[in-house]
Amino acid sequence: MSGTQEKSPGIKLGRIGGVPVYLSSSWFIITAVITFSVGIQLARGGIIPPLSAYLMGLACAVAIAVAVLVHEVAHAMTARAFKWPDAHIVLTLMGGHTQFGSFKAKPGASLWVALSGPLSNFVLAGLGWLVIQNATLGVYPNLLLDFFVYANLLLGAFNALPGLPLDGGRLVESIVWKATGSQFKGTIASSWVGRAIAVGLIGYFVIYPLIRGEQPQIITVVVGIMVAMFMWQATTQLIAHSKMMLNLPTVIATDLMRPASAMVSHASVADVLARQAARGGEIILVDPKGMPVGVIDAQALSRVDRSQAAQVPALAVSRALGRGAIVAEDSDGRALIDYLASVESAEYAVISSTGNVVGLLHQRQIVNAVTGRRK
Repeated sequence: MSGTQEKSPGIKLGRIGGVPVYLSSSWFIITAVITFSVGIQLARGGIIPPLSAYLMGLACAVAIAVAVLVHEVAHAMTARAFKWPDAHIVLTLMGGHTQFGSFKAKPGASLWVALSGPLSNFVLAGLGWLVIQNATLGVYPNLLLDFFVYANLLLGAFNALPGLPLDGGRLVESIVWKATGSQFKGTIASSWVGRAIAVGLIGYFVIYPLIRGEQPQIITVVVGIMVAMFMWQATTQLIAHSKMMLNLPTVIATDLMRPASAMVSHASVADVLARQAARGGEIILVDPKGMPVGVIDAQALSRVDRSQAAQVPALAVSRALGRGAIVAEDSDGRALIDYLASVESAEYAVISSTGNVVGLLHQRQIVNAVTGRRK
């Protein structure tokens, strides 16, 4: 295990229902954007004095944060009902997200966890509307509550749209997942819908008003562009990751390796030259217990005076292999990725089922294969 500490996702605000809640530094950016955008709009309209307008803008930003927090808590609590592990909530530039530990999800549970967020916002909007209808409020509380209702309706409706990374995208993902048996195929399909939504946001909030000869509102343009950019970036990552995961089972160590044979580590360069002349291929040096310890380096080997080859140890012209840098010849991409994460080595000795060295595998070959760049 590594001794390095995992980077904190932000300022820890506490726990809700046992779930840690963090505030990312990027949250202050969107708070400033909302504060000034709403403040400018209210001040220009002459509804309230300028100072009060910006204070109201800040209150609106906090109201959105509360709506997002309730949204994410709904995700976390629903996930807990399905026993999803290690949930934590982070409020960020684009609102917030709930992260979980490693586990194997099912389509139905994934859909319920996703839709609980938008449903919580519709409930908040309904409660706010009931207060407006049944209570006498002053100008400022009424403005803020109106905004709170509108923000929750918008947040719930937008997140219910059927494209990732929005919550409603889990509906498309679950349908394709159920039909194909592959969550990753579902993720790719839903991510493309999400990309279409991102393009639609730019078209609706920026291009459409200009075509009609209208002046787009600052807050809608800024937030619309930011959300669209975030969605495009997120779907790009989701598609790339899903394609990689689909590709993993097709990546086999024997397809990527260069043929190799083993020699004892106390051999001489003369022995290495004789082996190369007889069999060719890479040569991997092993210790008395049969564990690979090094790979003969062709450049270093070429610099040895052939008249001195019998006196030069093979280890002197080898590259060291990391401890435990061995993989089975039938290892697929999933196992190979685990090796990349667990062994500090750029090269791996490939071992047959009988324990013999049969090949040499480079980290770069694994990465290229699992990311689809294999030729």
